[in-house]
Amino acid sequence: MDDVSMIVTGCHDGQICLWDLSSDLEINPRALLFGHTASVTCLSKASASSEKQYIVSASESGEMCLWDVNDGRCIEYTKLACTHTGIQFYQFTVGTQREGRLLCHGHYPEILVVDATSLEVLYSLVSKISPDWISSMSIIRSHRTQEDTVVAVSVTGILKVWIVTSEDTEPIFEEESKPIYCQNCQSISFCAFTQRSLLVVCSKYWRVFDAGDYSLLCSVPSENGQTWTGGDFVSADKVIIWTEDGQSFIYKLPASCLPASDTFRSDVGKVVENLNPPQLHCVVDKAVGKSDKQLLICPPVTRFFYGRRECFHKLLIQGDSTGRLSIWSVPETLDQQNVTEGGAFEVY
Repeated sequence: MDDVSMIVTGCHDGQICLWDLSSDLEINPRALLFGHTASVTCLSKASASSEKQYIVSASESGEMCLWDVNDGRCIEYTKLACTHTGIQFYQFTVGTQREGRLLCHGHYPEILVVDATSLEVLYSLVSKISPDWISSMSIIRSHRTQEDTVVAVSVTGILKVWIVTSEDTEPIFEEESKPIYCQNCQSISFCAFTQRSLLVVCSKYWRVFDAGDYSLLCSVPSENGQTWTGGDFVSADKVIIWTEDGQSFIYKLPASCLPASDTFRSDVGKVVENLNPPQLHCVVDKAVGKSDKQLLICPPVTRFFYGRRECFHKLLIQGDSTGRLSIWSVPETLDQQNVTEGGAFEVY
């Protein structure tokens, strides 16, 4: 949840686990929820109210469940003929009322917009050009207009852009469709610190784009057979990228990627090999032996959270198929070793 007081995880057997997180980052299991008959594929918050703490879950069989995490009840259930692989909560204001939507993508060539209370499909974001399954998406909120932007990357590496408003009820076609050659996209993240950059992580490389015109700013290939599985911005000038074996790497972006720099966009138009590369800043790794990693039946799931509490927390959270949940607190200044229960930062 946004206040980083609770963590929600999903299991291969369909169970949902709720974990309480104390102010000193101690994890305690709270409840086990039963509602799915197949593996959980994605989770998302489903409300922004502190009074109504709702989450939504989806499974491989097309099931969707809306949960009240205060008492563990499943308060709404539906089943679709398609499988969701990603859900994001989207809230907007109509008059004095706040309403919630769930933007869902998966094994179908569109983004479904679902009511966050009834789980009813309201309309969809569709493509005129090269319709295909969506690998990942991000919602860019506008603070100046009533229009927000949904940016997504398809499985074939096509970047799609839709404009959404609170008044939409009919299918919306994309505003832009641009090949960015990012196959096997694992995640796409908008930089909340600069409001200008997009991070696209693919299995064999990650790239930063200018969110203004989607020009390529930098590109980093994987090394030593690593497979990237996601990433996010931890500050205006640093990104964290994680792998399928549970490691995470923090990179410092070059000045050509920073909007506040005089050399911003100076590498636009250059071939990938000539771009100014980011520098590896530190490595985050669990104190887990090779034999323990071999026990995993699937890669661990890692997420970065920038949440509110007494102060802002930057947390890296990782769960794996053994039931282990690990947390790292990402310090504001990465200039000293920082050890938590989950693992350690090795600073370069």
